[in-house]
Order: sequence, then C-alpha cells, then structure tokens
Amino acid sequence: MPPPSLQRRHILKIVVLTVFGTLLAWYLSAILSFAGNSYGFNNRFSEVAIQHHWWFLVWSNLVVLKGYLLVAAGYVLLIYPLVRLWGKVRTFARWGVVWRTLLFACLLYGFFIFKLMLEKPYFGDYSYLLGWYDALGRVCGTGVQDAVHAMITQVFPLVALVAAAGFYLFELRRWFTRAARPLLFSFTAVAGILALFVVSGYGVNRAPDVEELAGGRKRPKNIVILGSDSLRADHLSCNGYHRMTSPNIDRIAAKGVNFERCLTPIASTLESLTSMFSSQYPHTHGVRHMFPSRAMVDRANQEAPSLGAELKRQGYDTAVIGDWCACGFNELPMGFEKIIVSDFDNFRVYMSEVVFLHHQILPLFFDNHVGHMLFPKLKSFANYMTPEVVTDQVIDRIKQRAGDRQPFLLFGYYSCTHLPYKTPTHYAKMWTDPKYDGPHKHELALNVDEFIGGTDINEKWSKLPRKEVEQIAALYDGCVRMFDDSVGRVVAELEKQGLLEDTIILVTGDHGDDLFEPNCTFGHGTTFNGGDQANHVPAIFYVPGLEKPQRHAQLARTLDFAPTLLDLVGVPAQPRFEGASLAPLIRGEKKSLGLAYFGETSYLFFRRTIPGEDPLFIPPMDETTFIDPDFDFHFVLKDKFQDAVLKTKEHCVRTERFKYIRTPGVNHSIERLFDLREDPHCERDLKARYPEVKARLSAAMDEWLTTHKQSTTAEIYGILGEDTLQPTAP
Repeated sequence: MPPPSLQRRHILKIVVLTVFGTLLAWYLSAILSFAGNSYGFNNRFSEVAIQHHWWFLVWSNLVVLKGYLLVAAGYVLLIYPLVRLWGKVRTFARWGVVWRTLLFACLLYGFFIFKLMLEKPYFGDYSYLLGWYDALGRVCGTGVQDAVHAMITQVFPLVALVAAAGFYLFELRRWFTRAARPLLFSFTAVAGILALFVVSGYGVNRAPDVEELAGGRKRPKNIVILGSDSLRADHLSCNGYHRMTSPNIDRIAAKGVNFERCLTPIASTLESLTSMFSSQYPHTHGVRHMFPSRAMVDRANQEAPSLGAELKRQGYDTAVIGDWCACGFNELPMGFEKIIVSDFDNFRVYMSEVVFLHHQILPLFFDNHVGHMLFPKLKSFANYMTPEVVTDQVIDRIKQRAGDRQPFLLFGYYSCTHLPYKTPTHYAKMWTDPKYDGPHKHELALNVDEFIGGTDINEKWSKLPRKEVEQIAALYDGCVRMFDDSVGRVVAELEKQGLLEDTIILVTGDHGDDLFEPNCTFGHGTTFNGGDQANHVPAIFYVPGLEKPQRHAQLARTLDFAPTLLDLVGVPAQPRFEGASLAPLIRGEKKSLGLAYFGETSYLFFRRTIPGEDPLFIPPMDETTFIDPDFDFHFVLKDKFQDAVLKTKEHCVRTERFKYIRTPGVNHSIERLFDLREDPHCERDLKARYPEVKARLSAAMDEWLTTHKQSTTAEIYGILGEDTLQPTAP
C-alpha cells in the first residue's frame, strides 16, 4: 500500500528543515577544517594570525553565515518544486522527502564544484577530483569528455531551472485562475518578459557619437594599457614563439608597433609598475623592494611624477582595474583616480580570504555581482578577482566612457601569467602532455612555507628533470593564452563601441619570469642570470592612423612608456621623467635613439647561484618582514634589514650586444660580462677578453647609481659603436 500523500506545507517544511540542516553541517565542517589547518601554511605569519588576530578570525567566520542563509533559501526555492514534481510520479512519506532533498542538495553542490574545478581552479586544490575527468579523456577521447562537460554544466542546470520555473508558473496560473483573473496573469507574464528584454538591453544598439567636441576641437586619443604579471615577450607567437599563444595580441602587432626588446628596470611588480607610470628608476622614486614602509610610499606619492596625473590635468578619466597583482595601486595610485583592484598585501584581507576559502559556498555561489555586493571584501581577495571579473569590469568602464565620451586612460592588469600558472582546465590542457602524471599536472607545485621560510630553494629546483620543466613551460603558455583571450574581449568591445580608431592600445607586462634557464630556476627579480627573460616584456602598441605595421629590434624600456603615450596624444612630457619618448621612432622621425638599459634586482627571496663565487644573501622573508598595524596591516621590511636588502642587489647595464652585471659578494664585488649575440643565456663570462668594454659599462653604471645620469650607447662606446671593440685577450 503506497504511503499517504503529504500536504504542500508539510513537504515545504521538511525541505526547509533538511536544507538548513545540510547547510549547518557544511558550516560546521568548514569551521572544523579551518581550526585544523590554514591551507597548509605553517610559518611565522600563521602564528601571528592565531596569537594576535584570533578575534578577527572568529568574526570572519560569523560574517559568512549570511551567505549560508541565502544559499539555503535558494536551495529551497529550487529543490521544493523538484521534490513536488517527483511526488506526482510516485508518492512518498516524510523520509522520502528528506532523502530526495539531500540528493538534490548534493547534486547541486556537485554541479557547482565541478564547474568551479574546471573553470575557476584558483579557488582551491581540486586535483584530487580531476583524476576521473582526465581518465575519461584519455580512455574515451576529448569528444566524450566535452560531451560530459556540456551535460553536467549546461544540460543539468537548464533542465532543473526549466522544471522549477514551469512548476512555479503553473502554481501562479492556478492561483490566478482560482481568483478568476486569467487575463491579469497573461498580461503579467508578457510584461515580465518585456521587462527582462529592457533590463538586459538586448537588441539595443547605441549610435556612435560625433568624433569632435564642441567648437570643432578634436577629441583626445583614449589610452588602454593591458598587462599581465610575469608576461614574457618571447612566449608570444608574434615574437616568433613556436606555439600559437597569442592570436589576439598578434592581430594588434600585425597592425601596430612591436618593440621586440623592451626591458623593465626591475623585475618585481610594485617597483616595476611604479617605474612604468612615473618614468623613473627605483633609486629615484625610492620604492626599491616589495615591502616598503609607509614613509617610502608617502614619499613616492608626494614626489614622483606620473602618467595618470599628467592626463588627469588634461581632463582624462583615469582608472586602473586589476586583480591581486595590482594591489599596490591601493597605496601607490600613480595618478589614477579610480582604483578597482584587490588588496592582497593587507594581512587582514589575507586572513579573511583564508577563512572564506574554507567555506566553499562562497566561491561556489557568490563569485558574481550579487556576491560582491553582499561581501564587499571579495573584491580584495586574490582568488575572487579573477581574469573574467577584471575583463568584465574593464568592459563596463569602456561602456561608461562610450556613453559620456570623456577621454580616458584605462589600465587593465591581470595575474594570468603569474606563479603558480594555474588556469581553467581547457587552458592548462592546451600544450601539456596528457600522459604526464607528476606533481605539476595542473600548476607549479610550490610549497609556500619553503618559499617564505627558506633561502636554499634554488638548490632543490635546479635539479628538476627536463620533462618537469617542459610541463611547467606548457602550463605557462596556457596562462599566456588566457590573457590573450582577455585582450581579445577588450579590443572587441572597443570596436563594438566605435572607440577603436580613437584609442591607443599598449599590451605589456610588469616583468617576465625565469623558466629554468641556465643558472636560474623560477620566479623573477632575484638575478640577471640566464639572459633577459625576467626583465623582457612585450611592448606592442596599436596607434590609430599608422600607415603600416612596424617592428623595432633596438632596446626600449618600460620607463619609456609614459613619455611615449603623452607624446602620442599631444601632451608635453613631465620634466622629471627619466624615460625617453619612442614616438619619434613610431612617426619615422628617427631611426635610433641609442638607448642603453640600466637595471637592478629586487628583494632576494633565495640565494643566487654563481659558479665559483659566494654572493651575499639575507635571511628568509618571514624573518626580515613584519605586519605593520599602523600601515593597514601590510607586510613591511624591518628597519634593521633595509641596508642589507639594498646591499644584496645586483645591478646591470645592457646595450645591444653586451651585458654587464655587478653582484655583491661575501668577499668582493662579482663582475661579469656577456656577449648576448653569441651567448643569449649568459653562460660565458668575457670580462677578461673585453676589459675595455667592462670598464666602460662599469663607469656608466657608477655614474647612473651616483648621479642618476643614464648614458646612451654613443656616450658609452663613442661614435664608432660597440661592434668596433675587439677582444684584447684570447
């Protein structure tokens, strides 16, 4: 005999209690997980968090309860009709409602986990769940794998939503029919559909405005700069790379200007971007490592010039939008008026993110506009400000400026190519070996504790087998493609809004990255070993009205971007800029600027390796830095290590052919000279063969460090040039 049918309100009550009980269990399990570990972190900063900020951690765990309540309400709205519809097929009693509710709740949770695992893996380590999915692709082929992906991520949610919507529409219609108001129901339904079209803006196209301002004055050119942290110029296909990593950037280069050998004066994000937008060297603007004090930051803000400030005076709207790699703009805005970036360097933000990542419902359900309104902190979290979110916000900003026609400077900055090279699965699989099953399958497997608490990590990673290096490089290339897709979306929006031919575009990076070149491992900013890879960045300009595409092989510097962009929009350069405008090369007014490169390394995270030498080193990061409560809980270098950090800096002078490096040693200064044409990875020291070249470059370095004067190649070598200098020893 079948069980008696339950009344609607009884079913609803059981569904509500079951859902809330399930969410309570998830919440408690997250609390226990958080109490038991901190995502594997086991260093001095974890001790500081527990000892001095325990009350903040407790409060952060309480704040997320509102998210659980909203998810519970959403679950009830979706699961209740599904249970009711199932009941029409077969009747069941109280426990039947309970287990069916649990089933649907688990299916929904599994759906979101699967979607997160493949499309947004930066929220956690889901490698343990990817095994079956990877095996499916190997055994049945990518076609079956893609079909399963579509079934789970598209068909399943569509069926569930249609079923629930149909149920509620039927219930609503039944209510209207009982009340003898069928026409009102029809009118309401039609009005609702029309309202959706109006709100979405579907089918509405905006006519482009005239190209001139009042009085016939030509509207200034807009400037869009798109950059990715650790983006190597030599891994773009338009620069000859063997993989098609950058089809969208290639299209810009095919119509624009490509400076193929552009270098940053320092390969560390905060210092490099400060140099890029101030057009000053680090020892001029004063930000020389990534853990500056409030006094250093205040000095740079007060004294350093900036591209943003110069354009703001000309009536430009200035905005920077970025993820965690752009967090430095919160303290060093560089003239940008609107700052929409994460704040990952703030220790309390870091603690909040660790808490939130333990509560999986937040990345599952609140990585969207509603979630960002409900939890404003999410915009400050490294894992929540994803490349998709950055691009969406860049596009929103472009739409706003298309509406009011105000000229704008917009910097969109991404972490796509930064360590640990973690991307959605379809990017990670583009060039990796499907048979690879090692530790770096989905990302570079870096132990954070080793990085923060040790200085000998280079020794371990220098012994990495070749297949592991190839896997990591392939993961990196997938990251490049992810950034390239973001660039493609932004350029498409500029074209859609009718702004492309009124906008100068620059595609670049703050620095490159070491990828296990000779005498180096991974990372950036710690050494000039291995070649130019850690300082070499793209410098690809789209300049409206350019007659034909250009490629320039001579040296350029990110220091030159600010004066170049001002020159291209007709704004005078700031007198305190140390960079040179590249516009004369673009306009064909000059064939060469004779620029030389001057650079320095940043904070020394681990010991350098120089065969036969003993370079200086400093203690690990968790000993040299502290969390400054008077500087918004930022990581700050301790006063007693300020001089030590500066004394460990390598310095470099590079011309078209030669590269001179000076490294502080325990016993003496270590000098090296390389011929980059013959030895691009800097493996053969030639200072004994070219003593005159070494002497000239050393003198130029001394003058730059002491007087801030940067010599041109003609001033270094004379009018005959560096190619006339012959070796004086075998």
